[in-house]
Amino acid sequence: MNKHLKFTNMNLSNYYEQLPTVNAPKTEFVSRVARLCGVNDATVRLWVKGKTKPNNPEHFDILAEETGIDKENLFAK
Repeated sequence: MNKHLKFTNMNLSNYYEQLPTVNAPKTEFVSRVARLCGVNDATVRLWVKGKTKPNNPEHFDILAEETGIDKENLFAK
């Protein structure tokens, strides 16, 4: 998606919330990340809501690449 942009003042929840709701881009984002990480959609939804974080460090890399958010900021409060 935004693989070349960097969002320094944004976390994963903020990124998810700013996605438009037309054409279900939030659902598409969740499904794409789930597929790339090899987890189910429910797991990714827990991540974007800030309920849990990935256990696998590679998932942080995938999230950072897909969103343009630095890994350190993905789950910042």
